[in-house]
Amino acid sequence: MDWGDEYPHNSFDLHCLLNSFPGDLEFKQIFSDIDEKIEQNARSIEHCIKEIQSEVNKQCPDVQLRTTTDCFEWLNNYNSSKSPSIPHGDLIKFLKILRDLLKNEQNQEEMVLNLLWDLSCQSSVSFPSTVSGASFHFLSRTSLHSVEDHSSMDVKSVWDDIRLHLRRFLVNKLQSHNEINNSQQKILLKNQCIQQLLFLYPESEVTSKYQSIQNKLLTKLLQNCFPSFSRESNLDIMADRYQDTMLKLYSMIKEDFNTLHEILASSSTVKFIKETYLDTVTEEIAKFLENFCELQFKESAVRVVKTSKSSSRHRGTVHALALLY
Repeated sequence: MDWGDEYPHNSFDLHCLLNSFPGDLEFKQIFSDIDEKIEQNARSIEHCIKEIQSEVNKQCPDVQLRTTTDCFEWLNNYNSSKSPSIPHGDLIKFLKILRDLLKNEQNQEEMVLNLLWDLSCQSSVSFPSTVSGASFHFLSRTSLHSVEDHSSMDVKSVWDDIRLHLRRFLVNKLQSHNEINNSQQKILLKNQCIQQLLFLYPESEVTSKYQSIQNKLLTKLLQNCFPSFSRESNLDIMADRYQDTMLKLYSMIKEDFNTLHEILASSSTVKFIKETYLDTVTEEIAKFLENFCELQFKESAVRVVKTSKSSSRHRGTVHALALLY
């Protein structure tokens, strides 16, 4: 059976669609931009590490940092040693005041976030990013990880209440920022939100939540590009929608790259873009082509059956007329 005879030209050129998807100039530009940014970041990080190594080796003769790992370990130990110890009673009282403020007063989230941020950055007060995190420094005779240390459990419980409330607030802000038309403003506000979330939660949880938000946005975009199938489905129109969608997709990827590349490691940024956008688009187009081809084959089978029945009726009529004569 000739494929060209079964499918008219106005239905669509599948070969054109398949060739256009991975080879669009927009996608090439995206990867070019990503590679350039990664190289710039790598050079900048390498330069900073060398400066730190040189300065530490100069100021501290007893410390010799020879590798990047040595440098990071020294910085981590240095920051930990500088974190102040907070009496447990003061700490739990402070956290409970913040929790009650968030619970009973409206629109206090920004103030609380700024306060916590200032305490961390300016006063070197460390807050835990996970339930089991032991980065709170307070005076207690029992271990923070001890099951019997009820005071420690109280601190973690109150802190979890605070960060859960702030998480809801920041996630709602992230979702609302997608409605902003100004790209630079959107990037700036999202960048701030994600940094605040990273202050409260581990990177894996933050990127997973943001990925979920962006996936919903992408799904909506693709649904507009590939609507539900019907007998009147016209792939020429779909191809035009596809081209428009690729331009919007490029803008989304570029915005997220500019939002994340200064916050996350280069590998994490590339992984986020691949899983959130490229893998999702590839999967959706594969589903679209599969469903469309299935519909076309069903329509083709119906036409063959109708043609066969019509031919049978025609032969029967001719045979009956022959008997009459």
